[in-house]
Amino acid sequence: MERKSVIALLAAFVASMVSGCAGGEKGSDIDIPDTLPFVFTREDSSQPPTEQETAAFTRKITGFWKDIDYFGWALWHAHGLHASYSPDMPEYGLWWQDTKAVKSGDLVTFVHYGGADNLEIRTSKVLAQAISLYLSSGDDVAGRLGELYCKGIVALFQGMLWGPDDPNIYVTARAIFTHNHEYTDRFGHRVAVDYDPVKKEKYDWNAHTVPNPSNPVFGSIWVRNMRSKDDLPHLFRVAPLMLRAARDAKDPAIRDAALVAWQYMQGFARDIVDHGYMIRTKEDGRCYVPTEEENPDAYKDLATFVNFENLIPNAECNPKLTSALLGYGDPMGNDCGNGISTQYEDVATQVHYFNYAIVRYFHLTAILHAILNGQNTIALKLLEGLVERVEAMESDDAERAEHMEWDADAASFLLAAGAAGLPLTGDEARLIQQRYSMAVDHYRQYKYWDLYDSSVPDGEYDYKPSRDAADTKHVRPEEMAYLIEYCYSPFRNPAGVDPVDCDVVLSPARWGE
Repeated sequence: MERKSVIALLAAFVASMVSGCAGGEKGSDIDIPDTLPFVFTREDSSQPPTEQETAAFTRKITGFWKDIDYFGWALWHAHGLHASYSPDMPEYGLWWQDTKAVKSGDLVTFVHYGGADNLEIRTSKVLAQAISLYLSSGDDVAGRLGELYCKGIVALFQGMLWGPDDPNIYVTARAIFTHNHEYTDRFGHRVAVDYDPVKKEKYDWNAHTVPNPSNPVFGSIWVRNMRSKDDLPHLFRVAPLMLRAARDAKDPAIRDAALVAWQYMQGFARDIVDHGYMIRTKEDGRCYVPTEEENPDAYKDLATFVNFENLIPNAECNPKLTSALLGYGDPMGNDCGNGISTQYEDVATQVHYFNYAIVRYFHLTAILHAILNGQNTIALKLLEGLVERVEAMESDDAERAEHMEWDADAASFLLAAGAAGLPLTGDEARLIQQRYSMAVDHYRQYKYWDLYDSSVPDGEYDYKPSRDAADTKHVRPEEMAYLIEYCYSPFRNPAGVDPVDCDVVLSPARWGE
């Protein structure tokens, strides 16, 4: 029998939390699966890493996290609006882009110079690791980072409110630019945030930077609108972890922040479904689906999952299925089969390499939300397709030769897939060890993990280290802790080969052993 939808079980609980009952008992009414609810295996004749190889890799990757203080770095690095700015405005933090760090004495100023169009990809990736580490170990820094990022995702909805009576509360921004301010963080660092360079009207094909002078939450601010589908697979992939934190977090502040973020994710998904699987935006108080400038009757592809339906039926099924399951707990007629839309994907991925990430990660969100809502038959079919997808990815030498980031991106995707129930093979475990080990060597050369160190001179620095090397592109900095989510995931498949010692990964006191 299919599992009862979580939506009905959560409705009353979410309503009470959002209306002011936050901070009470743990979310014991949240009924979600805590193990992979079926057996799923795959053939594997490859040689797994030896115990010694896995132990050495575990020591290397966890030692890296420890030595650079990965989550501490991410926490001081996260910013948006500090709690000290105003008691009348909510705090929030995000992992930014189009930002530089300027050091002057003991002050580091984050200067924003661009739209930060895809900051939710980055934030969601690290949020998944922060929640996973906090729930598995109780790590305080990871918990605080998870809380701040959950509030950041909510702030992107709040910043898109035009006036106190705006009824469209589940429409989100790409980014919001609130108020310049300075504060001292929990580590004693002096931090400043400067949004002034980006607070200028800018009208690009994919987004507009515009003022919102009547925002009821943050006052007079600026927003970057036209939230595109690029970030949604990563947002939707972390949503089940928000729900898990809402149930299991011991700290009520973390629990409440996670539950409110989940509620916004659910409302956002419903808004997409209710408007024909389209992503609405706002400008000057008007709520609409973006259209092409040259043809106002044509919707922008960035804001819809149905643009190609007339040419390729059900072309983007996985995001539609995910939206329906997240929003309403029901597939709503979306039958995606094994999750592979060959005709659409062949065209989309040749148009832009980044579309590989979109179609791959939406496949994972469809699996995760199917499992979450007890749609196990659907999840099994999708997992069968996921095997086909990863094996095609691994054997595609033409694309590997064309894109130097191919194997690094494959390694991180395999870990995310493993967290969604894919049993990893020996060869896949070896690829993960190889690419993450290479990335550790690369990032250890970065000299500016601690800008407050006296050896770092005053000046302007990149917001984060680059993944680029002369002959390759490494695993992205925001994906360097994917092993934590893999190890924590209740859906990690016992039939797979673990590339790491998960007991050590989930125990920060043992990192570097």
